[in-house]
Amino acid sequence: MTLKVVSIDDSTTITTHLNYLFKKHDEIEWVGHAYDLIEGKKIIKSLKPDVVLLDIMVNEESGFELLYFVKQHFPYIKVYMLSNLNDEIYIKKSKQLGASQFIDKSYEFESISDFLLNDHKEKNILKN
Repeated sequence: MTLKVVSIDDSTTITTHLNYLFKKHDEIEWVGHAYDLIEGKKIIKSLKPDVVLLDIMVNEESGFELLYFVKQHFPYIKVYMLSNLNDEIYIKKSKQLGASQFIDKSYEFESISDFLLNDHKEKNILKN
C-alpha cells in the first residue's frame, strides 16, 4: 500500500528536496503541494492524504491553525509539523494539537522519508 503525502510549505527549496527524497521510495506517493494555507486546506479536502507535512509558519501565517482544522475534520490524517524553530514551546504545541511528529528542518529533514516509512510500516503491522 502506498503512502499518500501532501506538503505545505512556502519554500521552493523544500519542495525540491522533498521531490528528491521521495522519488527514491516507491512506497511514498507525493500527491500534492501547497505554498499557502488556503491552498493547503483545499488539497487536503480534495486529496485526503495519509500524511500532511506542514510548516509551522507559511507566508507569515500559523500552520497550527491548519493542524487544528485537519485534526478536527480528518482525524485519521497524520500531520508532521516542520520547522527551523526548534523550540520546546513549538514542539509542545504541535503535540497538544495532535501532530504525529515535529521535525526540525535543520537537523532531521533528510530523515523525513524514514519517519514516514517507519510510521507506515507500524500502521500496516497493527492492521494485520
